[in-house]
Amino acid sequence: MPTREQIQKLLDLEPDDPFMLYAMATFHAQNNNHKEAVEFFEKTIEADSDYCYAYFHMARSLQALKRIEEAKIVLDHGLEAALHTNDAKGISEIKSYRTMLV
Repeated sequence: MPTREQIQKLLDLEPDDPFMLYAMATFHAQNNNHKEAVEFFEKTIEADSDYCYAYFHMARSLQALKRIEEAKIVLDHGLEAALHTNDAKGISEIKSYRTMLV
């Protein structure tokens, strides 16, 4: 796993790189910094609205923050992205997670 500093150096070179934004979001989520993770997942989606896994993991961070209704909305948008890109695994995982959130 790259360090925050390593990811940030790459982001400094390409601030709109969805892969590096996603990496930073994931870094924060794995370190239980869910507020920061949500911010970087949002930036990931702004850079690439079809990045369906960003929606999935953003919903997980929102759930950790007890923001369940927002997580549901994010998953609905993620499902649209997964359908748009015909990502069968993304569709399945997002549908399953969305069903679980009540």
